[in-house]
Amino acid sequence: MSTITVRLNDEEERLYKEYAKLKNVSLSTLMKEALEEKIEDEVDLKAILEYEKRLANDEAEHISFEEIKKRLSI
Repeated sequence: MSTITVRLNDEEERLYKEYAKLKNVSLSTLMKEALEEKIEDEVDLKAILEYEKRLANDEAEHISFEEIKKRLSI
């Protein structure tokens, strides 16, 4: 396991520690979860933008709701 140092000013430290306490998690956990969420958001946004580009170029697969239900045996 490695250690990473993050420099915070007094206000940032106070805010982040208070929020971690409110969420009942350690500051380390709070920062890891926030970074993971940021990464997930960027991956999702990239996928959406790529889909919209394919859609604009008429390259995206269009599946009806009925077809989805059929494929999922619903």
